[in-house]
Amino acid sequence: MPGTRWSRLLPTALLVTLALTAITVWSASDDIEAELAARAKDALADVGVSGGQVSFSGRDANLTGFPPDKAAQAIDAIQRIDGVRTVEISGDTAPPAGPVTTSGEPSGPPAPPSPSPSPPPTSAKPTDKAGFQAEIDRLLAATPITFEPDTTELTADGERGALEIAKLLTDAPRELRFRITGSVATGSDRKLALNRALTVERLLERNGVKRDQAYSTQRKNSDGASGEGRRVDITAEQR
Repeated sequence: MPGTRWSRLLPTALLVTLALTAITVWSASDDIEAELAARAKDALADVGVSGGQVSFSGRDANLTGFPPDKAAQAIDAIQRIDGVRTVEISGDTAPPAGPVTTSGEPSGPPAPPSPSPSPPPTSAKPTDKAGFQAEIDRLLAATPITFEPDTTELTADGERGALEIAKLLTDAPRELRFRITGSVATGSDRKLALNRALTVERLLERNGVKRDQAYSTQRKNSDGASGEGRRVDITAEQR
């Protein structure tokens, strides 16, 4: 019967239609993937990234084989392509541990920080007359014990220099004494020289020097050159 024949032909026609539709969709999908793959290749070349592969499943990209230091750059380049839906990457994408050289290879672990410079070794305290005199001369050359003009008032530097001497003489042996000699400029009162020496003597005693180990004296007037007339000197002596 004609109706029965048509009813038998309908399922076959439907299957053929579905098959043709699937072929068309599959062909279109292949075209999309091929186009996206070509665009991905160009995008990576534009940013200078190589060493990996990009494959597509429809509009979803999968990246493999890219060096860890290039992975983020590769992902960013693919994500910018119109039509790409998602981007995934496979493999180790952790950044290299050390700094990267221009060739893209790690240059090794970072160098340890340079150690802080160690302070210069502290020289041992002198133990005899010659040693103490040499150290006294060194300290006085670095920071002379000086006074304000025509007074017994120590300058700031002069007081600092006297305190350095006090630290040195605190542990001096009992058999040593230290003569403190004051000076004044030519024409000044010679008594001022002695009073300046007394000022330093008292400062030393206040800062730990034994009373009988430092004594004051005066000397002739100086011509005052280079501050000579406004200072004191200290001399080590054997008892």
